[in-house]
Amino acid sequence: MLQRFLKPDVNNRKQQISTLKIFNDNVTEINEDCEYEVAFQSGNNNLVLGVTLSNDFPEEKPVLSIKPLISHPWANENGLIVAAPGLLNFTPHSDLGRVVQAIIREFQRIPPNLVSDANTVSPSVPITEKRTSPNFSNYNFSPPHCGPSVSGANSMIMQPIQSSIFPELNLLSTEELRFLNESENRQDEFIDELPNVREHNRMLDELIAQIEETAEENLSKEEKVCHLRDVVESQIEEVTKLAFDNERLYSQYQNLSENYSPRNIQDAVGKAAKAAEEDSERIAESFLQGELDVDKFLVMFIKAKSLYQLRKTKEEKLCQQLNRLEKAGF
Repeated sequence: MLQRFLKPDVNNRKQQISTLKIFNDNVTEINEDCEYEVAFQSGNNNLVLGVTLSNDFPEEKPVLSIKPLISHPWANENGLIVAAPGLLNFTPHSDLGRVVQAIIREFQRIPPNLVSDANTVSPSVPITEKRTSPNFSNYNFSPPHCGPSVSGANSMIMQPIQSSIFPELNLLSTEELRFLNESENRQDEFIDELPNVREHNRMLDELIAQIEETAEENLSKEEKVCHLRDVVESQIEEVTKLAFDNERLYSQYQNLSENYSPRNIQDAVGKAAKAAEEDSERIAESFLQGELDVDKFLVMFIKAKSLYQLRKTKEEKLCQQLNRLEKAGF
């Protein structure tokens, strides 16, 4: 069952080919799954409709051709069917068998003229019965006619024609066939009981059950998914806030890093030493002007000069260390 679901295109192709054989008589397989011929009677002429399927079928339309060449609006000069409505509107959901049947019925309803009588075709499959419609209300379910066939002085009775398309019909009596022909409800029941239809319905039921199971499973996870979505949204807000704080702190770090770089520290120490020197000179000038006595001058001047000397020494040592580091490549 899983293999059928994993290869829908292959199954669809085989189902399309099955419809060709179901809705049409005298189907001959030329190349398996690729080329077929359908022989039919059109007026007094025997025609053959060729069906060629590409590798992309049913995504790609089938190629239909008619032999011998005919004069008809649906066919071009090369015998290709190009203007049939069913072929123009063909999709992967169309029935290949119904499309071919509609074309054959058109040629049987209004027999086209042959382009050349020299191209008369002898069909590869003997035409034993006229094509019937897939609409079972038009299907003749009466018993096959048995008539005499005379050859010379001897005569023999033809055997009833057995249905190869619907072998189930061979098991019905004349009354059952007549009732089937007249009752649409019985026709629907008959179709539903066909093996291919039962298999198709079984696959469809399994697919529907699988879809419903998947839908219920998805719905059961809705609450969990909503909760996870709220958690993710909350985490996104938190990450956004942290990113903003990180940007702000990084900007502060950059400013502090520049302010307290070794060269900036050296410059700051140099400025402080110069300020201490200027302070000592101002104290000396005040003393010379008589604003300070000797004892007070000595205390203030020695203190300012010592501070200047200390700062100047630190500046020079720091400058030497930085110069050595720069020379070493740091």
